[in-house]
Order: sequence, then structure tokens, then C-alpha cells
Amino acid sequence: MKTGISIFKKLMLGVLLMFSLIIIIFWVIYRLNINDIQTELKKNKISEVKFITLQLTNQFEQVLMNTITLSEDQSVRKYPYELEYGNLYSRHETKLMIIDKLSLNSTYTPWNNSITLYYPDFEETISSDPAYNIDKYNPPTQTLNKWTLHLEKDGSGYYSNLTQSHIGPLLIETRVSLDQLRKMIRQYTSGTPLLYDSYNNKTIQSEPALLSEDIINRITPLITGESGFLSLEVDGIEHIVTYMKSDMLDLYFIDYHPKHQFIKPIYRNNTLFISAIVVLLLISLIYSLVLRKQVRTPIIHLRKAISLFDRGDFSSRVSSLDAEEFRMLGNSFNRMAENTQKLIEQVLVGELELKEARLKQFQAQINPHFLYNCLNFIQSKAGIEDYDSVTAMTLHLSAYYRYVHKIEHIDSTIREELRFVENYLSIIQLRKSTLTFSIEIPTEIGTHSLPRMILQPLVENCVQHGIENSLGPGHIEIRARNDETSIQISIKDNGAGMSADKLSLIRQRMEESKELEDISGIGIRNVYQRLKLYFGPQAGLSITSSLSEGTCYTLTIQKQEEDYAAAAIS
Repeated sequence: MKTGISIFKKLMLGVLLMFSLIIIIFWVIYRLNINDIQTELKKNKISEVKFITLQLTNQFEQVLMNTITLSEDQSVRKYPYELEYGNLYSRHETKLMIIDKLSLNSTYTPWNNSITLYYPDFEETISSDPAYNIDKYNPPTQTLNKWTLHLEKDGSGYYSNLTQSHIGPLLIETRVSLDQLRKMIRQYTSGTPLLYDSYNNKTIQSEPALLSEDIINRITPLITGESGFLSLEVDGIEHIVTYMKSDMLDLYFIDYHPKHQFIKPIYRNNTLFISAIVVLLLISLIYSLVLRKQVRTPIIHLRKAISLFDRGDFSSRVSSLDAEEFRMLGNSFNRMAENTQKLIEQVLVGELELKEARLKQFQAQINPHFLYNCLNFIQSKAGIEDYDSVTAMTLHLSAYYRYVHKIEHIDSTIREELRFVENYLSIIQLRKSTLTFSIEIPTEIGTHSLPRMILQPLVENCVQHGIENSLGPGHIEIRARNDETSIQISIKDNGAGMSADKLSLIRQRMEESKELEDISGIGIRNVYQRLKLYFGPQAGLSITSSLSEGTCYTLTIQKQEEDYAAAAIS
């Protein structure tokens, strides 16, 4: 009697045949896609080289920006006057001050570059490098505004840039040691790095050198254009060479890497992946056939719990799992759900604490130069026995800092804020007699809540960017308007104002949630964000301005947002 093949065997043969076809199709597709994978690897390698090249460019750019800032420093501009008209003491004092500023400027970038000032009219030299011989006036003869490589036979050297100041007869030389460049490329671990100066046909390697002269001589003739990706066979091994040119100077960053290190892991990982898939699918098939009835009920319970969890019910838990294996899985899910719920709660609490910490941080941001200027004012007035001015400055300054250092309170009132602003303006008025101001607010709104130090940044903007940039006498007017639904506080100056483009840019940056790298407009943005945080989304800050007519800042607070502010404080 003949017996046919059982249904179970047919099912197993069908599954094996289908699985074999899946493996074959996958392998064919994998072979077709290997070129696409290599293309992606090429893009990744170019991105890595681009990143390190941008870092290199940014560092050189930062060095130049610091040099431009230094050329406009008051002490640097004042020194020729001291050389011609000052006495020996004043010249020496100004020179020491410039040296201190040069040393400080050199530390603004990780490269710790050196800066040397040359005054051609007086044949005078000042340098931040103590090893530089300043007794002999010997300015460099290189091209202006161009980074030039100075390389010694032993491999040491530096890049230098000679800048002509636009303010007066002053040459500024900035030097970046090659050791700093070597230190930077030494941190690159994705391949073998190399710097190539195409103008001087010189290469810079990390120490010890990783590439032989023969390999370098084969690479450098192939470097053309701004960037590229090419293959080079060395000793029967194919290597990938990726390069990109810096925008600041004729310097290429080159990455040299064996190609097989990219391809070999791809083959190995895909083989392991296919093997693992085969094993796991076979095991899953066997267990699904043997334990189908035993696992169906626990899976249903687990699926319901996961579905609730996925819909946002983080209190969802799994219970009534009889099978030991699924009981462990259910317990793991329960622990995961509990940990997730706790983590979400901790994140919410952390965000609230972060907001409170930022409010206190804003209160602690005081410009030390403001205090220095006030102390210098007191010293100068005391020297001429103007004790009335000394007394006025001392009283206003003490009241100003007494208010500033009450950082345990994040909230204040309109009356206290305006009293603080009045102290600030009185201090400025003592130093700048042409400044006048007026403050007028309705009495009934004096007790309304405000975030501490919310008005002072706007008033400071009026002084620094409006009044000080105008030629005539300055006036700042602070007014408040109270109606049934809102309170409006306006701060207006008659200063220089701003263009429509700059006003549009500041308004745009006010709405940005991410931190700004550029400091322009950051004070106004902080005020705007704090208003939103304190009073809710309906609170706002509007700005109007016209060139030569002044700027007006208007804070709007909806009265029903007092409850929101109370909740924010608590």
C-alpha cells in the first residue's frame, strides 16, 4: 500500500524551497547593489575629508578674524601716538598692554598662534612670541593677505599671513606653527592623512611620517581641482585617495586608505547576515510548528499590551502569562514600559529645571567691562574731587548690583524693573552727559509681575547700538500703556536706528529655537524667548526702526497670562 507525502512534509518542502529562492534572489540583488554600496562609501569618505578640510579652513579663518579685530583695538591704534608724543612711561605702559592683548588674542583659537605688529613709520615691533627678536625691525617681505608656507629642512616651520591695517600704517603678521597642523591631522583616524601645499609643492605629515616619499611622489601629481576621489595601486594593493582643497589657502587635505578595508567587511557582514537569517528562520519555523498552540494566547496578550503602549498608554502592562518563556518576556516588557514611563517623567522634570536654570543664568550675565568703566569713572572723578558725581555713581551702582545678584528670585514687578533700569540709565548718564531719559508708567500696573532683568537688555541695546552710534544728543523714552486686555511697555531711542534688512534678520532670529553661533541679535532673542516662557505663547516683543530716526521695542503682555506666569514661577 502506497502512502503519500504528508501535508507537514509538503509544507516543510515548500517552505525550504521558498526560503532557498529568497536566499538566491537576495544574493543576486546583493551582487547588483555592491557598486551602490561602494558609491555610498565614496560619499562617506568625501564627507569625512570635507569635514576635516572645513575644520582646517575655519581655524585659519578664525585666526584672520581675530587679527582684524586686533587691528581695531584702541591700544594698538593709540601706540603710534604714544611713540611720537608720549613719554617713556606711557609708551612702555601701552606696549605692555598691547603685548597682553596679543597673548590673549593668541589663545582664542586651539592653535595658539603668534601675532607680531610692525609700525613702519617708527620701525617698532611688538610680538606675542617671547622668542621673537623685537629689538631689530625686520618686517617680512611676503605677499599681503596670503598665507605663505615657511618650511625648514628638518620639517619644522610655519604658515604666516601679513595684513595691512586699513586704519593706519600698521602691518600685522600672524604665524601658525606646522606642529599645530600636525596635531590636528593626527586626530584623524579614518585613514592616513596628508597635507599638500600645491603652491610650494610641499607635503606635511604627522610625526612619525606614515607615507614614504615614493608614495607621496605618486599621489601629488594626481591632485587637481578643488576635490577628487581616485584609485592608486601600490605593491599590488588598490588604495583609495580622497582629497579636498581649503578655501583659505593652496592647501589640500589628502586621505590615503586601502580599498580592501572597505570592501572586506561588507562581504563578511553580508555573509554572516545571510547565515544568521537562515538559522533564525529555520529555528523560528520549527518552534512555530511545535509551540503554535502554546504561544498563541501569550502573544495575543503581549500584542494588546504593546498596542496600548504604542498608542501612548505608558501604564500598559502584561499579565496572566502562563508559559515561563513568555512570562520572562512579559516581565521584560513591563520593566521596559516602567523605565520608559519614569524616563519620560524625568525628562519633563528636567526640562522644567532647565528652564528655571536658564532664567537664573540670564540674571547672572553681567558684562565685566560695565563695572570696569564705572570704577574708572569713580577714580577719575575722585581725582578731580568731584565728590557729588562719585556719590551719585556709587549709589546707583550699588542699587544696580543689589538687584542683579538677587538670583534666588526669577520674577520681579514692573516697578522694580523700571527702578533697576533707571539706576542703569543714571549710571550711563553720569558717564555720557548728553544722554537724557524719561520714564512714565500708570501707577496701577507697577505691581504686575515681570521676569527679572527683562527690560535692561533692551535699554542697553538702545544705548550701545542706537545712542552711541549717533552724532547728536541721545534720548531714551520708556512708556507703558494699560487697557482692559493687555499691558504694553515701549522703549524708544532717537539713535542711529537700523536698516530694513538688519531689522528683518533680527525679527527672523527671534523666532529661531536653536542656539545661535552668531551673537548678533542674541540679547533680543533671549528677551523674546523668556517672555514666551514666562507668560505663554500670546506674549510678544515687536521692533520698529528706521535709519537716523531711532528704534522702538514694545513688550505686550496679555492680562489673562498672569496665571500662566504664576504657574511658570511655581
